[in-house]
Amino acid sequence: MTKENLESELEHMFRDDLIVACQYWGIDISGSSSTHELKDLLAEKMRDPKARKRVFNTFAKKELDLLGILSLSGGAMSNDRLKPFRRIYSYGQLNQTERDLRKKGIIIRRIMSRLTEYGREVAEFKIMDFFIPHLRELFSKKPEETLDKPKDNLKFVNQRDTLLIDVLQTVSYFAKNEVKLTSSWEFPKREMEKIIERLSEPTEERFEIVQKIGKKATAFTMTEDDYVLPANVKRVFNGNQERVSRRILLSALGRTRAIWASSDQPTEYSLNLIICRLREADEGDWIRVDDLHEWIRSELYLENQPLKWLKVDEERVRLALETPILLGIVESAYKGDTVHAIKLTDMGANVIYGREKEHHDEQDTFFVVPNFEITAFTTEMNYYNLYRLMLISEPVKTDVVSTFQITEESIFRAVEMGLRETEILEFLQKESSKPVPDNVVRSIEDWTSQTTFAVVSDVTIFETDTERELDHLMLLEEFTKYVERRIGPKAVILEGDVESLTEDLEEHKCHIRKADEEPRESKQGHTLSMPFPEDASPRSQKGSEDLPDECQGCPAVHSCNRVVRRRSED
Repeated sequence: MTKENLESELEHMFRDDLIVACQYWGIDISGSSSTHELKDLLAEKMRDPKARKRVFNTFAKKELDLLGILSLSGGAMSNDRLKPFRRIYSYGQLNQTERDLRKKGIIIRRIMSRLTEYGREVAEFKIMDFFIPHLRELFSKKPEETLDKPKDNLKFVNQRDTLLIDVLQTVSYFAKNEVKLTSSWEFPKREMEKIIERLSEPTEERFEIVQKIGKKATAFTMTEDDYVLPANVKRVFNGNQERVSRRILLSALGRTRAIWASSDQPTEYSLNLIICRLREADEGDWIRVDDLHEWIRSELYLENQPLKWLKVDEERVRLALETPILLGIVESAYKGDTVHAIKLTDMGANVIYGREKEHHDEQDTFFVVPNFEITAFTTEMNYYNLYRLMLISEPVKTDVVSTFQITEESIFRAVEMGLRETEILEFLQKESSKPVPDNVVRSIEDWTSQTTFAVVSDVTIFETDTERELDHLMLLEEFTKYVERRIGPKAVILEGDVESLTEDLEEHKCHIRKADEEPRESKQGHTLSMPFPEDASPRSQKGSEDLPDECQGCPAVHSCNRVVRRRSED
């Protein structure tokens, strides 16, 4: 479509709107000015870069959002196609925003006749062609960033590995306790309160973040009968802080290019662009959240993504920053409870650039003291070892240096999970930076010795009539290859295919009969099951009092569709 010049487009404005626009653009007018004169004065003012910049700086957020989505859609959209804008704001706010921009001389409204099923006419909002390149330049421009350290009245926080510890605390609780979800697939209140007590920040909001991230990272799973169990703990948490943080970060990014939409998708692609921005910045530079928001929007604008561009606001950026902040990838500056700025940490730089931290063998990981306390330097540990440590102890404090307590109950719970005395002691002695105290070793041996281990399993037992017969069979190689072990004078436990064993022993005149199989002489002939009840009299028909008169006494009422239809007609 051929673009109109500015003067021609201004001819579409009503005189009242033209007068208001002239006043808004700072034009002194008299009541006797003609419409043609007003149009020429306004066009001249609009071509002035300083006046245009002043007007653009006065746009409210709603006005910028509407202008942005219109410019990304060729400069014009009909009212019914602006549903994304109406979902965020409302139908009334859309009309009010359009009216305000129309009175500022930025857009015009025109009625379009669109060929639809109903042949209706629709109102179309159109940016004046003159402003489209200037608005595209405005929305594509990167913000002028302030990279200096924020003011001292802000609170600076480095969460280190808080999120990793919280997720491991939660997963270890699932391993040691039987947790079943409610019918609405929510955590029971009592279980949730117990887990919250273990978190670094004991709030429901932190629990929601932790369980959501743990689930996306597949650290735990829900079974078909609604139980919560640890899943890929070793695969996710095996490694140092950099490696584990990178895996958690990748899981939080989700599938940003998926063709289907999800509630997390705006957060996921915002986080994706946050990582891009951090990689562009120099290490040690502070980035303000409002600058980061504008940078993300400019990138989405350049990618021509109108829906994504519209959904990203500062609150969405702060939501996307939760994961890198809690992983210790960025240090954050808070103004009250709100994140004001972020800076990439040394560990975070290793994560997003794919670098490996130098490891020194003499670094302390954890050690056990005689009072059964474990002092752990979590950031120096393999996090799967930290998880194993949590399975045999109870948390006391999580900080720069975390503390755990070995108790008789914690050891018994570990035994319930399948751990044995040798596994527990070998792990502590191998991974501890210092020798395990003798009193701790003796206590663990004493606690585990009080426990009886037993196994219940389904097995196949082979039993002969006499001990002599079994002794004879044990001399046959065809029989012993199926024997797992002998459990009595006349019985053994079998493994393998019993049918093959039966065929092999037939040559040795050994007849094998299953325990639930009747002897041949006591078997009776089988009869086909009846396709109707034994008592097929009309009185025996279930629910006969509800039958229509036409169906009373009919033997086919249990399989006839006409019964249902006749009931509905009655």
